[in-house]
Amino acid sequence: MMQRGFTLIEVLIAMAIVAIIGVASAQVVSSVIASDEASRKADKRITLLQRTYQTIQRDMLQMTSRAVRFNGGKPRKQFILAGENVIESDDDGIVFTRKGWRNPAQMFPRSNLQGVGYRVVDGKLERLHYLYPDQGAGVEPQVTTLIEGVIGFKIEYFDAKKWQKQWQKPSLPQGIALNITTQALGEVRWQFLVPSAPSTSKDGGDKP
Repeated sequence: MMQRGFTLIEVLIAMAIVAIIGVASAQVVSSVIASDEASRKADKRITLLQRTYQTIQRDMLQMTSRAVRFNGGKPRKQFILAGENVIESDDDGIVFTRKGWRNPAQMFPRSNLQGVGYRVVDGKLERLHYLYPDQGAGVEPQVTTLIEGVIGFKIEYFDAKKWQKQWQKPSLPQGIALNITTQALGEVRWQFLVPSAPSTSKDGGDKP
């Protein structure tokens, strides 16, 4: 009995079906890979944001009432130097002194006080710290990049039951808020208590 083979049309149809399945499978695989990559990037951004928050929180919790002396100038009456373009920031910037800088067994020729600053330069949120709380003229700080893609950095100060855009008082505010706007995550607002600041409210009132 003669065996019947496939016709040309049947072969072409089979090849077309295999091609369609292959293209569909490739699209599915490509979509899965893209989704996985996007998920990893999102996880990395969130992890980086959490680390940044923890870093800033440690500094804020250790903020101390010490006059700021910056770039070799005379000691200021204020404990915080902050505002637009402070420490050459493209937006708001802030400088203050924190305590609790570990110096085990006094191994280094410095105290436990540390001059700390935050600014935005070229879309990067940077943390600056100085070896000594009183910075001499021309002394370059150590700079650490915390977040990239920053398009806005605004600072607010809580005192007398309200948030304020500026701080010029010779004292510490009860709280500080950082409004950080990034290309990837939009605006994030972080609020921190300043434990060294005296409370001005007896009945509780509004809290930061």
